[in-house]
Amino acid sequence: MRRISLKLLTYTLILLFIMLGLSFFLQSNIITSGFKTNLKNKMIQYAKDIADKFKNNLDYSSEADNIASIINGRVSIYDSTGSLIDSYGRLMFGRTRNIERQTILDVLSGKTIYKTDQRTFQGSTLFTLGMPVINNNKIIGAIFIHTPLHDIQNDVRNVKNQIFILFIAALLISIIGAYVLSSLFTKPILKINDAAKAIASGNYNVKINVKNKDEIGELANTINLMAQNLLTTEKLRRDFIANTTHELRTPLSIIKSYAEAIYDGILEKDQIKEYASSIMEEAERLNNLINEILELSKLQSGAVQLSTQPINLKNLFSEIISELNIIKGNRKLWLFENDIVLKGDAKLLKIAFSNIIVNAINHTNDTGNIFIKADKKHDYIEISIKDDGEGIDEADLPYIFNRFYSTNTRKGIGGLGLSIAKEIIQMHNGEISVFSKKGEGAEFIVKFKC
Repeated sequence: MRRISLKLLTYTLILLFIMLGLSFFLQSNIITSGFKTNLKNKMIQYAKDIADKFKNNLDYSSEADNIASIINGRVSIYDSTGSLIDSYGRLMFGRTRNIERQTILDVLSGKTIYKTDQRTFQGSTLFTLGMPVINNNKIIGAIFIHTPLHDIQNDVRNVKNQIFILFIAALLISIIGAYVLSSLFTKPILKINDAAKAIASGNYNVKINVKNKDEIGELANTINLMAQNLLTTEKLRRDFIANTTHELRTPLSIIKSYAEAIYDGILEKDQIKEYASSIMEEAERLNNLINEILELSKLQSGAVQLSTQPINLKNLFSEIISELNIIKGNRKLWLFENDIVLKGDAKLLKIAFSNIIVNAINHTNDTGNIFIKADKKHDYIEISIKDDGEGIDEADLPYIFNRFYSTNTRKGIGGLGLSIAKEIIQMHNGEISVFSKKGEGAEFIVKFKC
């Protein structure tokens, strides 16, 4: 496969060659045209100078002879009948007479003639100007001026040679510049390509060092961010598998050992009932864990669609407190009295707030208090769930929404309740934060835009 740098260099050189070649062609033609136009204007002025003296019966011979010498050519003067009066300068071996005989009648009819269709014996193009002499609106004669263009052609050729040298120099500089620029342009792209290959092979620990401040630099930064996110995701995936395995293994081991004891018949009747109850509790724990895993998976995959409707938060929390009454023990749950309406999915928000309150119950002693407040601010609704329990260590605060995180130890195994709550709140374009000090309880604050 051809390298992109070679392609870029090739296309750039082709474009430069076309542009420089076109510039060389245009400049050469402009220079040639400029020289000819300048000569034409001079010849017209020379002819006018001679004509002014001719029609005023002044001595024009010295003027005509001088002009013929300047242009290294020939000046011919005719009367109104077409008869040659005088001629000055080079004879040019009859070429000028042939031209004059062919065009004399046209010039005497009032036309000004320009011709460059004859050549001298030296091979140079011959420039001819034929102009009538007019006095009081009457044609009284004709003036012909002939000059070879070899001097002009030599000048044009010299200028073209100089332009060609500049063209070659510009082309060489362009080649070097195009090579350097293509290398500079493609070098970061090759780095990005190598990084993409590494990521595709499963190596997410890559970083592209590109200093570009343009779209390529932005792409490199995006690749770096993607690699970092993939690395984080891969770590979370491995941790999730390890944590899930650990969480499943404990109840399964208990169920297995208790079932084996019952099967072996080594237990008393009362022990059998106790072991069976433990098996049921562990099975229920497994069932809840699997349901939480499935729920979190659906939320994170985007498979859950919100069914938005107006929700009376006071009624929603009243339902949650009623359902949690069986597990709250002697703890007191204090609920706000004002009616606040929020648009959202009642079923999902009920799960989210239930998980937060259950977390508060689990970390509050049996005689503790849990305060639930809701206020409508200027452009958002703020919900506070605060307890007076054991609180959270400052070192644990950044991790409590992680899956299976436990505050007992930073590597301990916890549940999925707070992770699910955070996912649901973020689905409603809300945000959740926690404030706590060890031994002073914890406060979860949830904000939704109105």
